[in-house]
Amino acid sequence: MRFLTHGDKEKPSLLLIHGMANTSDLFDPLLPFLEDYYVIVCELDGHSKIVKSTFISVTDSAAKIEEYVKERLQGRLYGLLGFSLGGTIATELISRGNIQVERTILDAAFVIKMGIMTYPFKLLFQGSIGCIKKNIHVPKILIESVMGKGNSGIVDTLYKGVSLKSIGNAALSCYTYDIKEGIRNYRNQIVFWHGENEPYPVKSAKLLKYYLPQMKKRVFKGMGHGQMLHEHTDIYAKRLIAFMEEEACF
Repeated sequence: MRFLTHGDKEKPSLLLIHGMANTSDLFDPLLPFLEDYYVIVCELDGHSKIVKSTFISVTDSAAKIEEYVKERLQGRLYGLLGFSLGGTIATELISRGNIQVERTILDAAFVIKMGIMTYPFKLLFQGSIGCIKKNIHVPKILIESVMGKGNSGIVDTLYKGVSLKSIGNAALSCYTYDIKEGIRNYRNQIVFWHGENEPYPVKSAKLLKYYLPQMKKRVFKGMGHGQMLHEHTDIYAKRLIAFMEEEACF
């Protein structure tokens, strides 16, 4: 796992965790808007163009992030943002309570169990990534059925170098994820974001609200999975900064 840092370490810290089949590049367009923060971008195992490795699990990733934050940031983060798989990892981090996080954004975190659909969805994602790796066209209707109507452009954010083993491990870890009771101890500011056209994060938000009654929610109108981030970065950054700076602005 790599940690890429940007800015002055004396400024408030903000850790960003990308999604499945992304790299740290996903957040590059955000960086110019975040000059008032010390930004740490976590590049997950199996998702790096530089370091060859394999993604193991949500819990394994959380443990490695905790170790970094304890060693480099005295165990404290001002802000934490996790997108998709990164949102699941962020959920695990605040559930474990081994590091202190003042403000958390879960962008389309996946925390619902898929049951008998776990392996079919795992194979679906592996098959789709396999096609993308070979430059084989993935039908628009298939992409939009999972990622949201009008969101076929998300394919452009995916990393062809990710291994199918890493995709399989990430999918299984997400689709069988158990929310820990310890998450109830997280009392700080938290918000759940998702696009209006995303079918699954709605269920995740509802489940998390049961554990975190203080959690707010923001729905991005007309957007699919990650669409606000990769198509409307300026608006996304504005919402992120507002949450970081104003207690009641979500």
